[in-house]
Amino acid sequence: MRIVIVDDEPIICEGLANMLATKKENNWELIAVYHDTEEALETCNWENVDLLLLDINMPGMSGLEMIELLREREWDTLVIIISGYAQFEYARKAMLNSAVDFITKPVAIDKLFAALRKAQTILNDREAERKKQLLIEENINHLIREYFNEIIFGTQDFSDAQKQGLCNDFDLGGKTYSIMLLLADEDDINFAELLKTAKKTFHCSFYSYPAGSGLTVILALLPDSSYFDPNIFLCFAKEYIQNIRWFGSAYAETIDAIGTSYTKLFQHMRDSGATNPVQTGRIIAHESPLPAVKNNCSLPVLQVLEIIDQEYAQPLSLTMLSSRVCVHPTYLSNLFKKQVGLTLIEYINRRRIEQAKKLLEDPLNKIFWISEQVGFMNQRYFSQVFKRITGLTPVEYRSNFFLAK
Repeated sequence: MRIVIVDDEPIICEGLANMLATKKENNWELIAVYHDTEEALETCNWENVDLLLLDINMPGMSGLEMIELLREREWDTLVIIISGYAQFEYARKAMLNSAVDFITKPVAIDKLFAALRKAQTILNDREAERKKQLLIEENINHLIREYFNEIIFGTQDFSDAQKQGLCNDFDLGGKTYSIMLLLADEDDINFAELLKTAKKTFHCSFYSYPAGSGLTVILALLPDSSYFDPNIFLCFAKEYIQNIRWFGSAYAETIDAIGTSYTKLFQHMRDSGATNPVQTGRIIAHESPLPAVKNNCSLPVLQVLEIIDQEYAQPLSLTMLSSRVCVHPTYLSNLFKKQVGLTLIEYINRRRIEQAKKLLEDPLNKIFWISEQVGFMNQRYFSQVFKRITGLTPVEYRSNFFLAK
């Protein structure tokens, strides 16, 4: 069980860490300690956290607010609340947000271990249920669709082992693939009926992927390339979709060639001058997500801005930055927000997204690679932040950028 501690009192954190260290046989692993809720929320890789030991009374963002934001972001990390106050209202609100237990300070080791064992039981039950659901309800079509979504766009939703397993289990190798790009005036087109008709005609599977700005990527899994004619598919498409502005197709003889074929086809569409005048009005390629820095910012803030500008791709935290400019973390946090107009974490994210937009201008750059280059620990969170700041997913932004040129 991987555990994170968030408490603004170093002595409490040290005490909890020492208690956990005495129970190594239970496979309880302390992977991080934070003294600031906002820093923990934005910089911790919650995908790898099973349990959060959280002080509810924190300066700035409270523990309850942090739990609510974790749930809003769909992280189901288990939480044990730690508080200096034995207040029923705190406990009630914590339990409403699916907290495992509520412990008062000073933390007694027997109460801590009882809560940890309770959390471990919940995790074990979750894992058993997850395996059961995978066996009973696994949606093969959905998994295949997501598998090819990664192959085409480079989103890295699956590990290499998972990809190989899916390829073997669903017999995806040994086929020929046709990848098609369709650009229409309409956006959010429902391709269900079109693909159903195509499947009946060609006796093969089709998957569609909206890429924004009226652009859709369509993949056909062909047992034999001679069975499929893209021109006939286009005739079917015209019956369902009005004003198709551009259509192109390419074959891929192997799974590994799909991504390359898509990139070449995308570049061909771009070079052809195809645009969507209705949708490209949404493009925000040249707008900076960063506020203009005031000339009268104090020296610590100017120093931090320079560090972020130069080292945005590296792990950055309030604690580290305050240490480098020799000021207290709380003082720096308040000063930065007052003078820049954004929290420190939000500014770092916006600087990273500004660079990501530039990298997206090259269609050869995979999205998971871009997320790593600008300092995000996981690609899913990168996509969430990117859409929150720009209003578009990375895939939509890339399409929008090229179609507006």
